[in-house]
Amino acid sequence: MPDGNADKALTTGPSSSAPPSGPTRSLVDYQKQGGFKALQQVKGGGQRATADAILNEVRTAGLRGRGGAGVRTADKWQMVRDAVSQRGGPPYLVCNAYDADPKSLIASSLLSTQPFRVVEGIALAAYAIGAREAYLYMRSNNRGGYDAVNAALQQSQDAGYLNDLTITIVGVDVGFMGGEESTMLQVIKGSRAMAQQRPPFPAQVGINELPTAVDNIETLCLVADIMRSGAAAFQKTGTKETPGTKLISVYDANGKGQLVEASFGMTVAAILQQAGLNVTPATARGVAVGGPEGGVLPSAQWNTPFDYDALKAAGTIVGSATIEVLAANTCMVAWAQARSDYLAAENCGKCIPCRTGTKRIAGTLAGIISDVGTTGDLDLLKEFGDYVPNASLCGFGWNAAHPLNSATRYYPDDFDKHLKGECPTGTCIPVRSHRFATKGVL
Repeated sequence: MPDGNADKALTTGPSSSAPPSGPTRSLVDYQKQGGFKALQQVKGGGQRATADAILNEVRTAGLRGRGGAGVRTADKWQMVRDAVSQRGGPPYLVCNAYDADPKSLIASSLLSTQPFRVVEGIALAAYAIGAREAYLYMRSNNRGGYDAVNAALQQSQDAGYLNDLTITIVGVDVGFMGGEESTMLQVIKGSRAMAQQRPPFPAQVGINELPTAVDNIETLCLVADIMRSGAAAFQKTGTKETPGTKLISVYDANGKGQLVEASFGMTVAAILQQAGLNVTPATARGVAVGGPEGGVLPSAQWNTPFDYDALKAAGTIVGSATIEVLAANTCMVAWAQARSDYLAAENCGKCIPCRTGTKRIAGTLAGIISDVGTTGDLDLLKEFGDYVPNASLCGFGWNAAHPLNSATRYYPDDFDKHLKGECPTGTCIPVRSHRFATKGVL
């Protein structure tokens, strides 16, 4: 867990609203920067007026969830409120601060340096949906983040900001799957960390079988900013479809990471430049975008805008908002195999398409880099590249084939050369002495 880097370089682009500048670990510092003024203002209008004011402002701002899927936050909250009206409540709120991607610096940074902003965002979201109980779900090994946000909760409670709201911190470490929406609800319930069938969605049936809003920590911090500075200020940056900014973990080819804040719509190349990285086709084989389940982009695609639809069209995702520069000697078959092998180990194993598919992809790629592959393997990989996302139960499986599919899409020569017994970069070491088993893999 990269908690030790939480206070390190944060390179900011144009701000979409007015978040507190610099670390604010004390209540006094946060109040001096306008903290909790928005919460005090909306609480003065009564419960229903409070909920309507927050939801309407967030809807006007056009805020999309920053957890990777890009669902409009106001739409999710409205679904919760509608479910409460139809089925009863009370509703619950979950703040996802888990950082499922081990290379993501986002949640650890926000918890450690902006804990009061996190608390205010949770409180505002809870009022928007009418929740009296919320959970802050995070990595158990993020000790620095826990200490900071726990102290902020206590100070906020003592100051009277949370008199009608209970926020419980849940610390777990259940691997990459722990960040999946339905999985985290299972963990909070005390059940095994496995994905669940949807529908019904958590906004309809969640904790205690009651409507539950699950929002990313960055999303909730932006809710606090929007309520402080207004929807119009938030919309000054970003795109029409996705207003605002995004925190992005950027890694150079040596694995050194930093956190940057960039406007949606900036190109991948511009984000790398903002991070101070001079990346060229001579120095990088590609740029991986989206974390473990994201795809790789060759130099011809580095001008792709960082936005949900544009990245999807290019064969990757916003995902965990991690951008990694791949060294010039990277073999893309080996890169796709390593990603697929990781995902095969990290999936929950509940559904066969994901459990078996990721294993078959990883094993077949291992055979190719070990010079025991055949041309028929490419057809098999194409089949699994379609089958796994189309038949899996949750978002893990839906995105698990991006490393494979983007590598075969943009670097077909790497696969062709390996099938002829030659690694294109001369870096691969055989890992198998025989072909991957085609039976008994369930």
